[in-house]
Amino acid sequence: MHNTRNIGIEEQKELQLEILKELKRICDGNNLTYFLGGGTLLGAVRHKGYIPWDDDIDIMMPRKDYDKLLKIFNNECDKKYKLLYHMNTNDYYYPFGKIVHKQTKLIEENYRDIKEMGIFIDVFPIDFLPNNEKEVKKIFSRYKKMYKIVIMYQANDIVKATENKVKLLLKRIILPVMCKFKLHTKILTKIDKMVKQYKDTDIVACVTGRYFEKEVMNKSYIKEFTTVKFEDEEYKIPIGYDEYLKKHYGNYMELPPKDKQISNHDFSVYWR
Repeated sequence: MHNTRNIGIEEQKELQLEILKELKRICDGNNLTYFLGGGTLLGAVRHKGYIPWDDDIDIMMPRKDYDKLLKIFNNECDKKYKLLYHMNTNDYYYPFGKIVHKQTKLIEENYRDIKEMGIFIDVFPIDFLPNNEKEVKKIFSRYKKMYKIVIMYQANDIVKATENKVKLLLKRIILPVMCKFKLHTKILTKIDKMVKQYKDTDIVACVTGRYFEKEVMNKSYIKEFTTVKFEDEEYKIPIGYDEYLKKHYGNYMELPPKDKQISNHDFSVYWR
């Protein structure tokens, strides 16, 4: 019989840190560049670890390192872990990778279940973008349109996720087609192709990150790294972390008001 003991928040964080250490080991062993990103980077700089009310870990990697990681991680990692992405996992619908702990199961309230989903850390590719602001806007606008279709597949309950009746009808017609022809995977492959087309420009971004245009930065930000403590170990952060954090969070050393100090995640986790 399966042990389905729930995993509390502190234990979740411990397991995420184990995944992070495994990622660091493989990156260091293969000379791959990775950085803490998003709220994890903010937590490292401001709290030397997790933001107290946060419960996830975000990593960013330059595209060439990210693509290499996709190739080697599952062969080299401890067998407790697996790197999921749309090309190796049929029901996967995120435009970036997640490294999961295979002995755990994670179910997101509002999202369709991914069979292999467990406690995870997110890994986002950093891509070059054109040096032209108008072109950059176009890419984000195309990305949002494409990803909207994937989100339709992703929603657990399309009735809840839909504002009007016409849209609901359309979704009800399109969804079975999407599932049958694995359209979400095709769209994610298209997104990948679109964001990988530029080489060595001055502008980079995690296009598939949560903050859309806020993710855009000068490539000098990630040219080198420094290290910082996150919980019990040192990890790499981009040399331009200050500018990056200001752009994402404004005056980032100041704590947000009490009512904003909450986690946005709605999921349950247990041992398989």
